Amino acid sequence: MLSAHAQVSRRRRALSCVAALLLHATTLALVPARAVAQREPGASDARVAQAIERARASSLDEGSYAQLLALGYALVAEGRYAEAAELFGALALKRPRDSSAVYGAALATFNAGRASDSMPLARRAVDLALEAARSSNGDAARALNSRASDALVLLAVAQAVGGDDSAALDSARRAAALAPENFDAQFTLGRALYGAGDDTGAARSFRAAVALRPEDARALFFLATTLERSGDDASALAAYRELVIKQPRAAEGHLGLGVLLVKRGGAETEEGLKELAHALEIDPNLYEARVALGRALLSKGRAAESIEHLRRAAALAPNNPEPHYQLSLAYRRLGRKDEAAAESELVKRIHESRRSTGATGSNAPPRE
Repeated sequence: MLSAHAQVSRRRRALSCVAALLLHATTLALVPARAVAQREPGASDARVAQAIERARASSLDEGSYAQLLALGYALVAEGRYAEAAELFGALALKRPRDSSAVYGAALATFNAGRASDSMPLARRAVDLALEAARSSNGDAARALNSRASDALVLLAVAQAVGGDDSAALDSARRAAALAPENFDAQFTLGRALYGAGDDTGAARSFRAAVALRPEDARALFFLATTLERSGDDASALAAYRELVIKQPRAAEGHLGLGVLLVKRGGAETEEGLKELAHALEIDPNLYEARVALGRALLSKGRAAESIEHLRRAAALAPNNPEPHYQLSLAYRRLGRKDEAAAESELVKRIHESRRSTGATGSNAPPRE
């Protein structure tokens, strides 16, 4: 059996895996609220092509320019990133000092899968917005600072994707300092601090994000996870419970609550098992819930019940030794020696393969 310390360490790795999956952003939807309100969704390919040619070919009055900007942000919101990047690129050439167009180009370029190309555009958008804010007052200055903050968030995520975590943390700090009321800035700063191991700072940022958007499942989940990683189980439990009340269809909330309750043991174990089962009702392919429920049932002497979940976990992550190891224990307790030996052999092979390839960590499949 694993020691209590090893079980806690594995629990933290499992939650870190869930956290990483939630944090992993292949797209960013940092579209200005005004642009969303003005957008006309569902533009035809022909209309978009005409808009791009129009942006390239002629001078634009203020009304036409604003319409094309709104179309560009609508394309981003609809996931049409290549077209949006082309349109914003043309608009930025027309008005190279307009932070709206440059930011749009950065956002569309990042979402099109070109993170490194988006970074100089994001930096330029930050500089342009801050320069304009210095010569503005009131609401106009606040809006420009907010745009600069959004561009810094985008820059931070692009830097993180590129592996420069230190630069990403610096950009996220600037974004939150510039616009403390910006949810994305607070959430991104929390992400960066969490990754850097600063649980106190991360919890502070996630609390700020929750205050700005109380119903946001991501912020609540990361607040709970950060509190748990810091050792504050009581506060983490309260945060998980708040999450499952506010977002009952968020499987990760039930997962986090279930695993924490099982870890606490005693009278809370049965509730924890129910929460893990609830997570799987919402998402049957949630690897972390499968392996956690199988392991918990096994530890409660319910080996026969654990097998289904451990088999499903092994199918979801065939190159992860954990479910195979747990299956070997379950089969052994049921007297099924041949199956136990086969699972132990699989564990051995996986470890040997990892040593030969240098692979480490979980092989749970990414979730959209």
